[in-house]
Amino acid sequence: MHADSFSSTFTVEEAASACDTLARLTGLPKARIKDCMAKGGVWWSRPGRSTSRLRRASAEVKPGERLEINYDPALLALVPAQPELIAKAKHYSVWNKPAAVLSQGTRFADHCTLPRLAQAKLGSRNELHPVHRLDREARGIMLLAHDGKAAAKLGELFRQGAVIKEYAAIVRGIPDWTDIEVNEPLDGKEARSRFHVVQSDPASDMTLLLARIDTGRKHQIRRHLYGLGHPVMGDPRYGRGTKQVQELQLVARSLAFTCPFTNAPKQWAVPDLPFPLTFSD
Repeated sequence: MHADSFSSTFTVEEAASACDTLARLTGLPKARIKDCMAKGGVWWSRPGRSTSRLRRASAEVKPGERLEINYDPALLALVPAQPELIAKAKHYSVWNKPAAVLSQGTRFADHCTLPRLAQAKLGSRNELHPVHRLDREARGIMLLAHDGKAAAKLGELFRQGAVIKEYAAIVRGIPDWTDIEVNEPLDGKEARSRFHVVQSDPASDMTLLLARIDTGRKHQIRRHLYGLGHPVMGDPRYGRGTKQVQELQLVARSLAFTCPFTNAPKQWAVPDLPFPLTFSD
């Protein structure tokens, strides 16, 4: 029996349930197979169909089909924090994502992702679709589409730059500017960020900033602030001297756009920032 994480792909040789087949091929107990399937670690490839996650343990697999299992007991044991529903419309919903919750799943699992947690909270039978991303370590506003067509319409707003996103961050140091715009390409692509100082605290050598981004590159805010010499506090990846704060001090504070389904202006904000406006005692 496997005790550590592994990934394996098998070609089915005889018709049987997916759970029975994987238990026989891997030596894992059926209970662990079922848990891995429910949490998104098993994939099913069939002729003429795209590869998809297989969650139903009783599904019959047939000779020639392929099963992929990605098993990580430490990952499967994670219990994610629950997101908060901010608003629900017919075609989409708006959520306050906690830190450590992923925007989308991996081959190993999706039970710690916002779409799966939100789907369970809504009691929806349909898969929800993330329209944009938010770093795993960050928290705050995220928009989820309720079907593929809605995802396409909402995604187009982001591509057109028609969505106003505002972030708040606590950074190391005291900037010598109040407002600054950064036009520094990231990964060979255009990237524009604007930062505004809200409050500085010399005693702790930290500053609260508001940020708006006109593009959505990976870790854009964190990388641009690092480049300015003011990395986000608690950032495990960029900068030094930020780890006296355990959690990443970055929150997606608000989101605004004109609804493509009703043409009505919409704006949402997280109820409270996850950090104080005054840093020192």
